[in-house]
Amino acid sequence: MTAKHFVVRDVPGQCHGSTVCAVDDTLVVAWFAGDHEGAANSRIWLATGAGAAWSAPVVVSGDLAPCWNPVLHRRTDGDLVCWFKVGTTISAWVTYAVTSADGGRTWSTPRRVGEPGGRGPVRTPPLRLRSGRLLAGASTETWGERPRWDCFVDLSDDDGRTWRRRPDIALDHDTFPGAGAIQPALWQTPDGTVRLLARSTAGRLVAASSDDEGETWTPGMLSGVPNNNSGIAVARLGGTVYLAHNPTVGDWASRAPLVVSTSTDEGETFQPWLTLEESLGETAGEGYRPADSGVLTTGDNEFSYPCLVPVGDRLVVTYTWQRRGIVLALLDPSERTP
Repeated sequence: MTAKHFVVRDVPGQCHGSTVCAVDDTLVVAWFAGDHEGAANSRIWLATGAGAAWSAPVVVSGDLAPCWNPVLHRRTDGDLVCWFKVGTTISAWVTYAVTSADGGRTWSTPRRVGEPGGRGPVRTPPLRLRSGRLLAGASTETWGERPRWDCFVDLSDDDGRTWRRRPDIALDHDTFPGAGAIQPALWQTPDGTVRLLARSTAGRLVAASSDDEGETWTPGMLSGVPNNNSGIAVARLGGTVYLAHNPTVGDWASRAPLVVSTSTDEGETFQPWLTLEESLGETAGEGYRPADSGVLTTGDNEFSYPCLVPVGDRLVVTYTWQRRGIVLALLDPSERTP
């Protein structure tokens, strides 16, 4: 690991759900912050910089609130887009977007994207296929006496300006442990197959694949990779698939440690590579109270929700640091043990 720095630290309230995108020699990072998830003052914040030098954070979501889960993407024309969710409950999310033509220094007025639901990228950056098509890992959540979570893929053939929803990834909800699977992360293999891994309530990641550029998908199957029902990130670089995740097992299990694992067989198996953050051990404040209005937690011992993107021959990862800050780390794959 080459370097690790705070983009923002000791924010008022809590921050979470970061995303990162490279623009020439600058990195752009966004996240949501407020008193807590779903709070009336939760907005999308953004900073630009590199290394230890970062601009003062600014709000890019206007007066919209509560805001959640920003996702950054650079279009082929050079413009940046930041999608994010708005809603007092997760089940009623509406997607909005802002754009920047000057590398993230100024932003447009937010505009609504499509109908309500988890449309467009729900948490991780969209995948650009070799054909130019964008695939966005998306999902919906319903809460209540029997919550149900489903993931799907949104397709765009105009660089994310409009999206075409594909059917939910099939899960046998009668037998699947817990609510289901959400927040898929995607990559494309050398033969053109698209694969995804999704967060789940079953203690392991769910896997599926597509042979037709995301039009149709195999049913979701439990992989061998442990999952704690928390967000993951995937990036493919130099023939290796990199997975940033918490290697803990269970529904709403501990979000520590945070590691990066690698796969040389296109996600069939993963091996630990490096640890971004060690677990601090059990703490009195650790724990998660999930609800449609947002997860309530102190953030103690939480290192979570990574965003992982290739930048040249390196990898950049951002993540939540105990809900008190956002960390960015620059990773050097040449340091990986053969």
